[in-house]
Amino acid sequence: MLKEYEKNKYEIISSLVSKKITIKESMQLLNLTERQVYRLKKIFKEQGEEGFIHGNHGKHSLNKKNDKLIKELEELYLTEFYDFNFKHFYEDFVFGKYDISYDTMLKTFTRDDIISPIANKKTLKAYKEAIKDIQSNKEDNLSSKKVDLYQSRIISYEKAHTRRSSNLYVFGQEVQMDACEKIWFGDIVSYLHLAVDKATKKVLFGWFEFEEITRGYYVLLFHIIINYGIPAKIKADNRSTFIANNVKEVDRKKFLTQFGKVCEKLNITLVTTSVPTAKAHVERENETFKNRLIAELRHEGITDIDKANDYLNNVFIPKMNKRFSYAIDKNKSLMKKNTYTEEELKLIISEKKDKIIDNASCISNNYKYYIPVNPETGEVTCFSKGTKCIMIINYDGEFWCEIENHYYQLTEIENRDSVMKKESEIETEKKEHHKYVPPMNHPWRQNMMLKKYK
Repeated sequence: MLKEYEKNKYEIISSLVSKKITIKESMQLLNLTERQVYRLKKIFKEQGEEGFIHGNHGKHSLNKKNDKLIKELEELYLTEFYDFNFKHFYEDFVFGKYDISYDTMLKTFTRDDIISPIANKKTLKAYKEAIKDIQSNKEDNLSSKKVDLYQSRIISYEKAHTRRSSNLYVFGQEVQMDACEKIWFGDIVSYLHLAVDKATKKVLFGWFEFEEITRGYYVLLFHIIINYGIPAKIKADNRSTFIANNVKEVDRKKFLTQFGKVCEKLNITLVTTSVPTAKAHVERENETFKNRLIAELRHEGITDIDKANDYLNNVFIPKMNKRFSYAIDKNKSLMKKNTYTEEELKLIISEKKDKIIDNASCISNNYKYYIPVNPETGEVTCFSKGTKCIMIINYDGEFWCEIENHYYQLTEIENRDSVMKKESEIETEKKEHHKYVPPMNHPWRQNMMLKKYK
């Protein structure tokens, strides 16, 4: 049985043989050369209609994959890995385990109306009619799963960013920071704080917090310095952590936030911007992490923030850096060597407040009183009233103070329920007070007596 295109070819050659059309006309109709037309004419005379049937007609391709394997992969994806994009799914769970290439898997998934989480609007629109057909086909066991998958793709449509290299920058020249709000794990909204090097696209560190707070960025900076060194520049958004929005433009350069003071101490240039494309690398990583990290945390069954932070920095970020980031060229690196110990860094990366010692050699903060203690000897150290000091809440949340270029640990003084009193005050309180009784000739008593006997 001839196919449509084979039948068309046969009829044209038949017309040529019966001299209804010329060689040139048949060449134009078939879009073939003169030699090919003569070859088909010879086949027509020797074999007839059978000569126009393709040799592989009715045969199975040797490269065709078993339908059972395809169904197994589709079932695996729809039940366990439905929030993984196809590339992520293939790299982590198919490659090396199943005898199938990524292109073949992609074609079969596309043919069977399975949509990737990062599919664009055009693709989703094209599948709309196909999903309606699947929904009406009750014999398909996967139809309900495919429909649910399609609806989830429509709701959570997010377009992925493309990755570009920046050869004009070197490692440590610019580190971009940002936080992304999402339900990353469990059912509570949390914020993923990320730090990305612009030159190498390397994610230097990540940290989950339930709010976007200065503490999250302190953790990023601390681990960057410990693991890599001190960066030359940090670029972030115009959040109050990095810039004082309530200060006039003239005084803004003079007024530094707590994070700004830390950067000044470490000789780091802090730059802020309100344009997302100015820090495109960290914004792009946010999208990549949305497409991959949420799915992995769900698959691992992680719902706790501590476990999420552990998996993020020990498993996910190293895997992402190995796959997507560029190698660090240490000869051209602008990441300065860290000369501080961890304890010194914890004091530098901290919240600082200017305070004054009171007449009891104490420092007050939030209606609580703290007294300086020598960290080496453990003895209380007294200072005269009016001594200026800097109160420090360090990286670990401990209270310290800096007085005359020396560091002292602060110990909170417990609140007393009673106040000490002098002995004379106590005796006065104990003394009984007699009730005053007015005399008989008092005007009040006279009026009362008159009213009584009227």
